[in-house]
Amino acid sequence: MALPLRKPSRLESDTVDDICTFLADFSLEVTRPKLADLQAIRDSAGPGIRVYVSAIPTRPSAELVEQSAMTRQCGLEPVPHIAVRNYQSRDELTGLIARLANEAGVKQVLVISGDRGDAAGPFTSSLEIIESGVLQQHGITHVSIAGHPDGHPVVSDDVMQRALLAKLEAAEQSGLVADIVTQFGFDAAGITRWVMKIRDLGIEAPVRIGLAGPTNLTTLLKYAQRCGVKASVGGITKHAGLVKNLFGVSAPDAIVRTLAGENVSGALGSVAVHFFSFGGVAATSKWAAHAAQGRIALEGDGFSVQP
Repeated sequence: MALPLRKPSRLESDTVDDICTFLADFSLEVTRPKLADLQAIRDSAGPGIRVYVSAIPTRPSAELVEQSAMTRQCGLEPVPHIAVRNYQSRDELTGLIARLANEAGVKQVLVISGDRGDAAGPFTSSLEIIESGVLQQHGITHVSIAGHPDGHPVVSDDVMQRALLAKLEAAEQSGLVADIVTQFGFDAAGITRWVMKIRDLGIEAPVRIGLAGPTNLTTLLKYAQRCGVKASVGGITKHAGLVKNLFGVSAPDAIVRTLAGENVSGALGSVAVHFFSFGGVAATSKWAAHAAQGRIALEGDGFSVQP
């Protein structure tokens, strides 16, 4: 005889509702997506979700246009990365933005300086592009700016703070709507402190909190080292909630649950979650969509995603 299902307590229901609210407007970051990847996002998360398309320094810019256009064709909202140090001339960058707007209907871009030490052309910082007017000339209305809760590997926190303020001010003066997209992190307390710090500075811009989607520990550590994110086996295990779930890999359920609790009643201001798809686009979008839909069971400090 089957036992009756246990009815969730009011506390559990409230917690699930908080998680759903926190994840309601999640976005995804992809690198060189295939058509099947984008179709998987649409099928699991629905149309209209923001998909941030990474720029690869060693790949031609035409590839970024093609991937953004394919994202649009799948009913998703492409947000390509513009790594300004990669472009050899203003004409090259202007041509790329024109193609993104005309061929992929791009209205929003993530502007970053890029990882290379020496600029390939005249642009050295994302601030220069925001101030140039080239984005608005081609119908770009929204700009995303990078945030670093863990700090930058080579730039001091004070310098990063001043740069963030300058870019947000430049966007406002240029008529661009701005938000902040953070590097992925594993420490919910550290992320909360960083968000509260920028709020204390008067920054009210929406923040998309970067988190690593479902993947394995080896992959997490590899990307953390590559991106300059402070991480260790012990730290990731403690903060990221490495537990087995539906997909048989590690998931960020504990940090999502903690941040959702911190943001009850909007304590962190306007925030959403931005998932990096290190463990695969389909797995990340499915996990995030199921969690956002409340298809979860609370477990320990985190939760498991249900089939």
